[in-house]
Amino acid sequence: MPQRLAPAPRPVPLTLASRADLHDLYERAVQNPVFDASFIARTFARHRGRPARVLREDFCGTAALCAAWVKRHPDNRAYGIDLDRATLEWGIRRHLIPLGQRAARVTLIAQDVRDRTDFVSDAVVAFNFSYFGFRDVTTLGDYFRHVHAGLARDGILYLDLYGGPEAMRVQRERTRHRGFTYIWDQAAFNPISHEITCHIDFEFPDGSARRRAFTYHWRLWSIPELIALAREAGFADVICYWEGTDEAKGTGNGIYRPSRKGDDALSYTAYLVCLK
Repeated sequence: MPQRLAPAPRPVPLTLASRADLHDLYERAVQNPVFDASFIARTFARHRGRPARVLREDFCGTAALCAAWVKRHPDNRAYGIDLDRATLEWGIRRHLIPLGQRAARVTLIAQDVRDRTDFVSDAVVAFNFSYFGFRDVTTLGDYFRHVHAGLARDGILYLDLYGGPEAMRVQRERTRHRGFTYIWDQAAFNPISHEITCHIDFEFPDGSARRRAFTYHWRLWSIPELIALAREAGFADVICYWEGTDEAKGTGNGIYRPSRKGDDALSYTAYLVCLK
């Protein structure tokens, strides 16, 4: 008697989460490289009276800012430094190859941001709170001194940061984007050390999700601490660019201006412009 074969199992349909590109989602949810490049160019010219031409993006990830920078002007050059080769390779495919000949003005380097480099930068950028990974005074101070040494005589270090009482709470914040929901999960906070653990989740309309797509173990640095460390590293002045408030919505308005006094916000984002 011929053996009866069992029916073939039905293929499991792919979910939106299983098909998602995490780097693409991150860029769409978190980054605005065109805005950042414009902010750097505008504030550098304001404080130094000349255009910035050589940008170094530390913790560059997919190098989206490097690509936006060289698009701004034919004399602009960018160096991106990151430890993760796979992420750099993704950035080459997504951002550098479409640049065509302009890609020759971008150099990506797979190394620690504290390792020696053989070029001088007008501006060094550490955005997306990436330097929060340096969780003690000695390590972060050494990084600032390394940056100071690699800057032009009138160079500038740019940092972004966030803070406020809500930054110190265990909570989940949801933001809807086209095709997915971005979730910022502040999972743990130590008020003694200011160490914080955060995750990024993505949820999709079909009910699927990517949990802990990215995880960060950081120290939540305050503005006075960062200013003090930058000055100790040799920076002559540090200017805080504080975000204004949309009074109708009670949220930030995306406009950053130099300020010596911020408003009593439950949460805030800011830039520090550290002048050599």
